[in-house]
Amino acid sequence: MNASVHIQIVTHNSAGTIGACLTSIWSQTYPDVDVCVIDNASSDDTCTIVEQRSVSLIRNETNRGYAAAHNQGIRMSRADYILTLNPDAILAPDFVGQMVDALKSRPHVGMASGLLLRVEALGQHSQIVDSAGLMLERNRRQKLRYEGKLTDKIEPYIAPIFGPDGAAAFYRRSMLDDIAIEGEIFDEDFFMHKEDVDLCWRAIARGWEAIFVPAAICQHVRGFRPGQRQKVSDNVRFWSLRNRYLKLMKNERLVDLLRNLPFILAYDLLIFGYVLVLERRSLQAYVEAWQLRSKMLHKRRIIQSGRRGTNSDYQRLLMAGRMRNV
Repeated sequence: MNASVHIQIVTHNSAGTIGACLTSIWSQTYPDVDVCVIDNASSDDTCTIVEQRSVSLIRNETNRGYAAAHNQGIRMSRADYILTLNPDAILAPDFVGQMVDALKSRPHVGMASGLLLRVEALGQHSQIVDSAGLMLERNRRQKLRYEGKLTDKIEPYIAPIFGPDGAAAFYRRSMLDDIAIEGEIFDEDFFMHKEDVDLCWRAIARGWEAIFVPAAICQHVRGFRPGQRQKVSDNVRFWSLRNRYLKLMKNERLVDLLRNLPFILAYDLLIFGYVLVLERRSLQAYVEAWQLRSKMLHKRRIIQSGRRGTNSDYQRLLMAGRMRNV
């Protein structure tokens, strides 16, 4: 009997790409796949396009954010695996099959990333890596592995990573249930941005591992890119900054904070200087992070009390996929 796979897409004014995204899902060679779209109050034709494809659709009257919308979809399904997919991504026909094959023989692995190729428009040919999973630097900045490199520069084998990028993240359902905090799998206080990093960090604390599966190919149009911060909306920049501190409050152990404090402080001083001079609207992010501290510390206590594995296991998983000269 095949393991079941549930694919869910959160949309917000995604009419330009959602059709191609859904077509790639229906082209999957893996036989047991269902799909759900959770729409966050789109004002364009997104819902009309989805309804024409006879796809399960949840229509939110307001923009509930990425985290809450994905939680809606996850609660509706009891599939063995969950794939969270951005509407600006398309899957190679064997993507799901490659992921299932990689995880079914590795019960200790709870999440996986495929090889995301960067394109400016879906359907373009590309040999540029968008992401080969996430890695976490000592300054606690998350990075996309091999971002911007040619595909012939990456490892052609399954390898350990910190976790998958939320644009196309493949999760074992039992892992998601295991790491949920008071019924939430993605932290809804994050709204959007870095909620995938937070999820990976929590999973590592519970002893789950993550892998990169290079044979699982996906095209992705990356909206938020390093060096192009000014091109994204004020809201995204605000959430990106605020959520950095939410994830640290929830997940960083004191011993690791002290070990990496020079790197963290140096990076945060650079961030603060940039915001103070060039992005003063984002100063409110510091205020909101402080206002949410009690909630984050409550969740932190739950995470810390539920840790599994040894300290050496934790350090190995936290640093998985970290590379030099990337």
